[in-house]
Amino acid sequence: MRATIVTTAMLTTLMLYLTGCAGGQTVSESALKSEDAVSVVLFDHEASEFTAYRIRPSGAVEVSFARDTPDTIYHEISSALREHPDIRSVRIDRSAPACGLF
Repeated sequence: MRATIVTTAMLTTLMLYLTGCAGGQTVSESALKSEDAVSVVLFDHEASEFTAYRIRPSGAVEVSFARDTPDTIYHEISSALREHPDIRSVRIDRSAPACGLF
């Protein structure tokens, strides 16, 4: 539940940012491509319940995994994000609250 709240808050903030309601900056094509790529990777791995992410204007991505995410899942998703051609760079950590799914 807590991870869902964090994820929802992050997505709301991101949506406001991407639509221009929070900062007045135009969104780069690189950021839009990164957003699409991260969404696909996390959806394919059914990871929305235990991850939160932020897209920088440059297209760089920051992803936080729940602290209790198993190593195999963490490394699999991390690799998929780092290898995706539309993601400029990725910073990944395990700083989100434990989600209890594992």
